[in-house]
Amino acid sequence: MFSKSLFKQSCKANGIMWIIITVAVCFMLCCVMLIAGNGSLGETKAAIENAVIKGELTSQTENRAINYYDLADSALDHFDNKFKTEFAAAYAQALQSGATQEQAAAQAQTVAYAKAALDLESGYYAALIQELGYAADSREALEIKGAIFYVLNPMTAPGKYMFDEDYKSWGEDPPRYDALLPDLISGSDRYAEERGKYVMNYSSMFLAGNLIKDDNIQLILDVLSDYGVTKEQFDEFGFGDYSYVKSVAQSVVVDYRANLKYRLDNIKDGETEESIKADVKGRCAASLLASLPSDVSDALMEIGQADLYGTLVGSIFFKMAGLLLPIIYMIMSSNALIAGQVDSGSMAYVLSSGTRRKEVTFTQAMYLIGSLFAMFLCTTLASVICFAIVDVNTGLDYGKLLLINLGAFLVMFAMSGICFLASCKFNRSKHSMALGGGLNMFFLVATMLGLFGSPVLPSIIRMSALNAFNYVSIISLFDVVSILEGTLAYLWKWAILAVIGVVCYVCGALIFDKKDLPL
Repeated sequence: MFSKSLFKQSCKANGIMWIIITVAVCFMLCCVMLIAGNGSLGETKAAIENAVIKGELTSQTENRAINYYDLADSALDHFDNKFKTEFAAAYAQALQSGATQEQAAAQAQTVAYAKAALDLESGYYAALIQELGYAADSREALEIKGAIFYVLNPMTAPGKYMFDEDYKSWGEDPPRYDALLPDLISGSDRYAEERGKYVMNYSSMFLAGNLIKDDNIQLILDVLSDYGVTKEQFDEFGFGDYSYVKSVAQSVVVDYRANLKYRLDNIKDGETEESIKADVKGRCAASLLASLPSDVSDALMEIGQADLYGTLVGSIFFKMAGLLLPIIYMIMSSNALIAGQVDSGSMAYVLSSGTRRKEVTFTQAMYLIGSLFAMFLCTTLASVICFAIVDVNTGLDYGKLLLINLGAFLVMFAMSGICFLASCKFNRSKHSMALGGGLNMFFLVATMLGLFGSPVLPSIIRMSALNAFNYVSIISLFDVVSILEGTLAYLWKWAILAVIGVVCYVCGALIFDKKDLPL
């Protein structure tokens, strides 16, 4: 079944072409892997990913800052109303007991402050938590409580305040809401503005102090773990720094207050205060992705999450660019092995030497398959060496790299089977190359066009209509995406490629064995 002399003849006839093609493919592969792995590709991806992540973190921080401001503003508004009611009653009672106006005001303020603070906790806060459906000891309830009472900073005794030590640890002067109350009592015009600034500043301080706690940072890092964000990156974004978080919170609250005041002063029919607040909040704290057109934001997210290096090596090189030269070699050598010898008349000499037709087809098939296998052994070795040299953040590993090389060989095995079948079928080289070579080149071109419609590319540059070309090319059965993602979908596709190759080689051998030759 196997002819050593015929095999040696095939090696001699096609050896130089094999060496040139193999060296060229390995050289291109090394250039692609080393240049793409020098850091620029990873830096581009990291820059996009970091911009998206930082934008989303900023948006979430701004949303929380506005929520804290609204919570504290509403709570202190309730405190003010309760304080004024209790102050009036206590002031009148103190005057009746014979105190001077000054003494009565001082006594009434102390009494009213204590009652308003107690009502804020046992009445307003308790009702709010119940309305929102949170358990009293839940993280959400405690966060709301902090947003309210850190801003008030309740007085626990004359000259003693509940959260002074926390503010001092942040390098801030503790708040004194009781210092604003004389203006509330007197009805001063400046009270509303001073109170607004007070709530804005101290709610931002609480947000910054709360956000930089180790347990809260860890919660955020757990959410960002899918993006590979480390504590060092998080600090580089600035969200582990108290001053930065505070400035972000203050900036957005200033913007929120100004826009809200303008919208409420110019309210339109059908608008409510709640709808206006929701709209202004959405505009002030919109994320980077939310502020972009949906196609652009989706594309940025895709690029940020994509494995660009793995896509470049697997889906672009091994599935297209890296197949071009091997396909040329395969078309030329498969034609020369059977049809070329029949066309030139040398097949008559081979058969006249006693070599049977089955022996010819088996030997030539083994040469073609073996030469392709040896070619991809070389690309495997080159790719493994290059991958060991580069230092790039990618989901590609040595195991997946070996599978990609094996998948590329199976594609060539199936395509070479088609060329071998055509070579066995026709007696003229031009007919053999037209069918076998033309069909395989069509597969390659269809794959190139199909790339622009495949999910491998970001949606912003993807042309979905071109995805139809992926359904007319057997190269699409080389599922690089499945290999990179670690799924097993590529196995049944590999099986189809193997079946195509085996069937074509067997059919070619049978056809050549039975057909009439122009000897």
